[in-house]
Amino acid sequence: MVVESEEVRHESSEEYDSEEYEDDDEVLDTEHIDVELEEDDFKTQGKERCKDAFLNFSSDYEDNEADEDNDLVDEDEEGFGSEEEIDDTAGANDLDLGDAVGAGFPIHDPSVKWNKMKPLLGERYESPHQLQQCLTNYAIKSGYNIKFAKCDTVRLTAKCGSKMKSQPCPFRVHASWMTQERSFQIKTLVDEHKCVRNFNISNLLSPRWLARHFLKELIMKPNLKCKEMQSIIRTKFHCGVSWSKAYRTRCRAMTIIDGKLTEHYARVWDYCHELLRSNPGSTVQVGVTVNPDQTTYFHRMYLCFKAIKEGWKIGCRRVIGLDGSFLKGTCKGELLTAIGRDANNQVYPIAWAVVDIENKANWKWFLELLTEDLNLLDGGGFTVISDQHKGLLEATKEVLPNVEHRQCARHIYANFRKTYSGVEFKNMFWAASLSTVESEFLRKMDDIKEVNPNAYEHLIARDPHTWCRAFFRTDVACEAVENGIAECFNAIILDARKKPLLAMFEEIRLYMMDRFYHMLQKAEKWESVVCPAAIKKMNKFGEDLRNWNVNPSGPSIFEARNGLEGYVVNLQSRVCSCRLWDISGIPCVHAQCAILFTGQDPVHFISEWFHVDRFKAIYANNILPVNGRNLWPRTSYIKPLPPLARRMPGRPTLKRKRHATESQDKYSQNKMKVTGKGRTVQCKNCLQRGHNKASCKNPKVTPEPKPKKKMGRPRLDPDISHWTRGGVRGGVRGNTGDVVANRGGGVAEVGGVVEVEGGGVAEVEDDTIPEKYLVHLWKAMQDLKLSRYSTEEIKKSLSLTDSHMKQLNDYNDTIEQVLPMSMEEEYPPQTETQDGDEENIPETQPESEEEEEGINDTHELPVHLRIVKKRRPLRGLLKPS
Repeated sequence: MVVESEEVRHESSEEYDSEEYEDDDEVLDTEHIDVELEEDDFKTQGKERCKDAFLNFSSDYEDNEADEDNDLVDEDEEGFGSEEEIDDTAGANDLDLGDAVGAGFPIHDPSVKWNKMKPLLGERYESPHQLQQCLTNYAIKSGYNIKFAKCDTVRLTAKCGSKMKSQPCPFRVHASWMTQERSFQIKTLVDEHKCVRNFNISNLLSPRWLARHFLKELIMKPNLKCKEMQSIIRTKFHCGVSWSKAYRTRCRAMTIIDGKLTEHYARVWDYCHELLRSNPGSTVQVGVTVNPDQTTYFHRMYLCFKAIKEGWKIGCRRVIGLDGSFLKGTCKGELLTAIGRDANNQVYPIAWAVVDIENKANWKWFLELLTEDLNLLDGGGFTVISDQHKGLLEATKEVLPNVEHRQCARHIYANFRKTYSGVEFKNMFWAASLSTVESEFLRKMDDIKEVNPNAYEHLIARDPHTWCRAFFRTDVACEAVENGIAECFNAIILDARKKPLLAMFEEIRLYMMDRFYHMLQKAEKWESVVCPAAIKKMNKFGEDLRNWNVNPSGPSIFEARNGLEGYVVNLQSRVCSCRLWDISGIPCVHAQCAILFTGQDPVHFISEWFHVDRFKAIYANNILPVNGRNLWPRTSYIKPLPPLARRMPGRPTLKRKRHATESQDKYSQNKMKVTGKGRTVQCKNCLQRGHNKASCKNPKVTPEPKPKKKMGRPRLDPDISHWTRGGVRGGVRGNTGDVVANRGGGVAEVGGVVEVEGGGVAEVEDDTIPEKYLVHLWKAMQDLKLSRYSTEEIKKSLSLTDSHMKQLNDYNDTIEQVLPMSMEEEYPPQTETQDGDEENIPETQPESEEEEEGINDTHELPVHLRIVKKRRPLRGLLKPS
């Protein structure tokens, strides 16, 4: 063990009571745990009278000091008399034991089961606290409530806690110290209740008393929920308690099991010596901070077992993941971890350390110790994966200048997404990150540059050599671009990070011992030469195997092609031009095609880093057992105090906050949740974006009125909107000479007039269609014919009469006569020559300019008739297919 010398830090320190840091030699006896009682020193109380005995004992944590306020007894409300009145009350059961010798009176046995305890007249106790515990157990078992009218270091008086004033209950117990011996004796006892037995004893079920009765349950089931504790209390004691009291009970019980914080940190040196004694060759280093007033505070601690580091040297790949996670217990801090990868590509924790804060100094200290344990030298031939923590990046450059330092691509994308979000950017980023060839990476980056040049510059500034596969080393058999394996270990020890220092280290050590044992047992069942994880990954690489063809060039050189893609595979050198086989050590899809072409098994071409023999060698030597704290050796070092609290703003969180880019599991609360995050709000006061009306300081701006939309369904053809019967609110029929309203639409009788905006058909005296609407109605009629409308449906849709239909048919006949001549002008006929070439036929000129003007000015051809290139009858053209 190395005692780290720390520079003296000039910090203000609090004054601590020396008795508070004395070692506790008490050994927890799980066989008699129900009757184990906590003995507190009454000297601090003096002769001061306490209203409730449960408040005579200090809380283990500062946040629990006010938990017992609800148990205080108000003498005025309960109607207890003064001190003189209580002392003067004496009955037939009072004993004058002032000068008596205590040899003939019974002695209280604390080993009796709690529900078998019963106070006896003249019974002797060690202290008032022991009698108080006996009376509490008796009251809870019998179901009668009691109140402690007197409770101090000199005397104890208890009465019935019933509130029935009409019929007072005679139960009373009075005890004091004996004069001739150091024993606390019951002098008066009236063991008779006349009140109702209703088990209203919630004030007696204090967290301190309940904690002693939940030790066994919490030892066997540390994750016992408060709701479950409430149910157990209601069943066992016939009385309900609140959730907050169950929570305080759980905290006190865990404090008894794990020990107080001061006890933990006071025995840090003892724990380290026990680790070095039981596991020689391990590395344990503790750092402390000495203040100017000579008070010593715990600073940091590093731990690396010999069996773990030797296993990493034997069979693990030369890849280390570095990460830090927050401690969730009472004393905050950071847990720094170094995680390796075993032969089955699983978590292999190498070393871990507790520090006060994650910064460059602590990371440098951690990496220096790790380099010494693993013989990393300057980092040549090794790979480190971490997040973008600045202190870690700078410390790695100083301690391991030649190491390949990869940055977690997920953290790169998380920062990239803050500015450039969206599915398109996400897919393009990961396509670039997973590129195994530099040319492919450049193409993917060009795609990003075309979409947004600033996004391209943002990614280039993050050094693609640290997060793209195209630039990774090919001798470590690891293609990972994320540090997810370190995050996995942090999730495994989540419950351990909630515990105090030594309890957390012990839980991690026990987890590693259990893992080593079960991994070795698991490997004995594997029949293949290669670990299952490597075979599973190889099958994933070869999902597209059937689409690749192999062209041999020699005994071990092949070309795998799929359309325009082609890659060269060399089985002897075990390389592929796609570089995925080189980086991962597992055959890619091109290599698998070539291997299968030769009739061999691709499993035999997987790197030796993934063989089962290496896996067994890693877990061959396990961590040796360690004695419990009762057998730890005592050291002469100054006992450090717990680190000073660094309270961060806000409510502390227990779970790691998942980023929006991470995949959500089935238990996630925000799974498939659509939110308005990223949306820019618009102020309704000034009509500007970026703030709302509540925080707006700009003058009010009146928005421009929006144009009113016409009511009703929009027309298929705006040019004939005035000819449809269904106007805005339904058409009305006007009488002779009437005018149809401009918002009504409809058909006017003979002599009627239709307003332009009203819509409808004006039936003039001769019941003919005006020439300006004739062409538009004819177009609409032809469109409806193409849509398989019947004649009656056309008349109904366009609000036409029989005379209108006759006029449109005559117009249609005129179009058929004019169409051939106009089509010759626009598309002259063509004939084929003997060579197959087409020659233009001379255009047919109209006989006169008047005829030409008549053709061009009389009618305007519909659009769907202008695209006809050959002479066809009009009726045949308009027939639906």
